[in-house]
Amino acid sequence: MESNLKGRLQFPLSKNSKGVLQNSRVAEKQKRSGRFRMATSLFLWTNTTNYRSDCTGIVFNDREFNIPVLKDVWDEGKKRIKARNFAIFAPTGEGKSFLANNMLRQYFEVGVRLVIIDLGGSYTKFASLYPGQSTVLRYENGKSLGINPFYISNRDDVIPERLEDLSLFLFELMGAGTTPQKEWSVALKKLLLAYYKESQIVPHSLEGFYNFVSKHQKDLLSRLQIDSEYFNVKGFLHILSEYVGEGLYSFLFGANEDQSYRLEDKRLIVFELDEVKDNKEILSVMLKLIKTAIQRTVWRNREERGIILFDEFAKQLKFDNVLESVEFYYQAIRKQEGAIGIILQSINQLPQNSTSASILENTQIIYSLRNEKGYAALQERLQLSAHDLNQLKSIRNHLSGHPKYTEIFIKIGKESNIFRLEVPPEVYAAYLTEGPDNESIMALYEAYGDMEQAIKAFINLKNKEE
Repeated sequence: MESNLKGRLQFPLSKNSKGVLQNSRVAEKQKRSGRFRMATSLFLWTNTTNYRSDCTGIVFNDREFNIPVLKDVWDEGKKRIKARNFAIFAPTGEGKSFLANNMLRQYFEVGVRLVIIDLGGSYTKFASLYPGQSTVLRYENGKSLGINPFYISNRDDVIPERLEDLSLFLFELMGAGTTPQKEWSVALKKLLLAYYKESQIVPHSLEGFYNFVSKHQKDLLSRLQIDSEYFNVKGFLHILSEYVGEGLYSFLFGANEDQSYRLEDKRLIVFELDEVKDNKEILSVMLKLIKTAIQRTVWRNREERGIILFDEFAKQLKFDNVLESVEFYYQAIRKQEGAIGIILQSINQLPQNSTSASILENTQIIYSLRNEKGYAALQERLQLSAHDLNQLKSIRNHLSGHPKYTEIFIKIGKESNIFRLEVPPEVYAAYLTEGPDNESIMALYEAYGDMEQAIKAFINLKNKEE
């Protein structure tokens, strides 16, 4: 039998380890195929997460059975990423703010402190759900936010860290950037220290410091042993004149006492800057003021987990002074137990320059929703793999019938996968940021004075209509 079989087959036969007759050429191909399949599986395993829940994390849904999955996007031990900063990319109407609301609410409920700098008004409802733990500071044209970075309650507040922060704030305000020369920094800190020691006019303020330098300009530098090369008094007085007295932007620093203390016990802080989004000068100053408030309150405890989110900043990132202010947050967060998030319609809204490159380099968690125009720019600038691109192209949403869900590409370090976001009707109503349904909920909120009650009433009305 064996000889007959050998005669019929083109390739020689051999016996395997079990003594079974087999074609040796085919056997070799099977071995190679098995090794290839194993290698391929290992390759995908190291680059694609499965749908097993992590011990902690944000709740999404898997793509196979639509069941809830915990996804650890904080990575406490930093095993997958070195920076927790994240970015959300999606065109208008695809649910960027909805996704952000979902993630931030879950972070909030496990004790993470949140600061949202918003130009679109997408988080008022979120804040209203936690009235005792949140505050919304809204910029109104021609009015101050109530932040006075020079304010001190007593002389003991004048510590080296405070002087460092103030000197950096002033350098930014004067257009000297965030990395001034050491000689200039030392000179300005000497001047600030002299102001706090010698001035009897309280509360201390930018205008107070300006008047102090102006009054003593003839002998101030020599008395403090500061070379005029390291501090240009005339230049300082000229540039800062816009922010004091009758200056064009003096209203920005009109606060006497610092209202930052209102933020100390708040775990959700929303800065709404919608009215100033088209004025790059005021917006830039606002970001600097907000930064000082955060440093004096939110970031005092470096071990406390916190997230700062920038939403609707697409157009404003074209302004150099605004982009540099945003970048500074990325630099400062390295010293904190926290993360920076940014939401954009397209990655091309980040200018092609070194500042944007620095921001992207320090962003290691990527969320992308569906984009009908494709993902080529995202792949190019984030250096996504072909595997990542194929996953992005596979995103499908289901917004008619039940259950409704959107799909999201999530990449953490080198790992990526597609998840779904599906929420109950009450949560869906809480995350709405625009449209007639949102307007109805806000009208009910005005009537009831309680957001949770307003959402329940809205759901009841919807159910009756159906």
